[in-house]
Amino acid sequence: MHTAHRLTAALVLTGAAALGLTGCQDTPTRSYPGASAPKMLSESVTALRGASSFTVSGKTVTKGVPTQVALSISKTGECTGTMSFSEGTLKVVRTHKHVFLQGDEAAARAQTQDLPADEAEQAFEDITTRWVRREVSDPGLKGLTALCDRDGMLKEFYSFSGDAMESGTAEAGGRKAVSIVAVKHVFLVAAEGEPYLLKVTKAGPEGMDLDYTGINQPVQVDVPAEADVYEND
Repeated sequence: MHTAHRLTAALVLTGAAALGLTGCQDTPTRSYPGASAPKMLSESVTALRGASSFTVSGKTVTKGVPTQVALSISKTGECTGTMSFSEGTLKVVRTHKHVFLQGDEAAARAQTQDLPADEAEQAFEDITTRWVRREVSDPGLKGLTALCDRDGMLKEFYSFSGDAMESGTAEAGGRKAVSIVAVKHVFLVAAEGEPYLLKVTKAGPEGMDLDYTGINQPVQVDVPAEADVYEND
């Protein structure tokens, strides 16, 4: 179905985005005695990857076009949430084998506007009331797979650690944090308890502003009933 392919294309553009932020420039504070900024950044990414689950929410920007994301991700590969862009919002459910997508009315209107009237009416109903089902391995979903996969989302940050510099203290989600700057990104790392990565930002046309919350909280993945699903052909 052509409309399902169009919805998938929107996800691919979103998934390729880089991220962005500005940090708090207080007097530098060594929250982990003896630990260098590169080590703190690396350990914060490792800690988040090791969590049983977390939620990533905020904004990514691709070629100047913003996308809002709110995705809960489990260590075992399940993912659920929403992605919102200029043409509407997509609900996303990922299991070990499949990705399910459903659009709101704005997304459906955008994806059906060029179709003949009779096809548009049926497609609009399908997009807003049923779920497109795709295989997780589908190459067309590479961007979405990266956003829903903790390794795909976080692995690049390890390569930034060699340029990391501590830049002060800050706060993220009500928690004290160490601010670390690396490769035009600002990372906020928990200053107390487990050194989880709490926030990452990068300014600019390929930027991001993402919060990592809900760490180790259960992820409820409600798989659509078979009657509510149609296959993407």
